[in-house]
Amino acid sequence: MAKMSEDMQKIIACMQEAVDAEMERKAKLGYKAVIADKNDRPKIVSAKYLVRKRRAQKKAEAAVV
Repeated sequence: MAKMSEDMQKIIACMQEAVDAEMERKAKLGYKAVIADKNDRPKIVSAKYLVRKRRAQKKAEAAVV
């Protein structure tokens, strides 16, 4: 896989921040979100679940760096 340019990395990071903020908002309101499961089929999960999962992922990434 080709290495991403610095600009592309910044764009992806900005988009991820926007998605994280929206999921935080949805979690506070008690909404659900649709994601793809292991077989690429739609699956409905709580936004709170996704927020917890993303926070754990960020924490793990910070520990590696």
